[in-house]
Amino acid sequence: MKTICSILLCCLCLVSCCGQKKNNDLRLSLLFYPSMAKEDIRYSIDIINDSLITKKYHIGVETMRKIHLTDEQWVEVKRRISLLTRKYDKSKNFVKGGWGCTLKVGDQIYYVDNLFSFQTSSTHANFQPTPEEMKLLIDYIVSLSPILIELYSFS
Repeated sequence: MKTICSILLCCLCLVSCCGQKKNNDLRLSLLFYPSMAKEDIRYSIDIINDSLITKKYHIGVETMRKIHLTDEQWVEVKRRISLLTRKYDKSKNFVKGGWGCTLKVGDQIYYVDNLFSFQTSSTHANFQPTPEEMKLLIDYIVSLSPILIELYSFS
């Protein structure tokens, strides 16, 4: 009888530990838009729990792809979020023809930039490079996207 109870107790512990592997409380939104029109979102990447949903909006047509993150990807996104030490607001940077980017984690906006670029430098005088921990998170999220994010020139 003790053996059966011990086996059941071990199984219960294993099931409980596996069930707690992911605390599905992840909500993240990454938006890309023309810097002169924040409401004109061209690309969005949302992570809700373990689902990554990418949308591309182009001339009235919406393309959407949804994938499920692997455990490793989910853990890596959470790890990179935990490295964020402060919020960045670069919304005063404004150049017509550039791209804006907003990153929201949960209910908090962590990053706003009206002169965003995947490049580490720019010819614009107002350009400030994206802080390293923010850049690593954004680049990682974009790399997971099943839709290519192209920040083309508006000029």
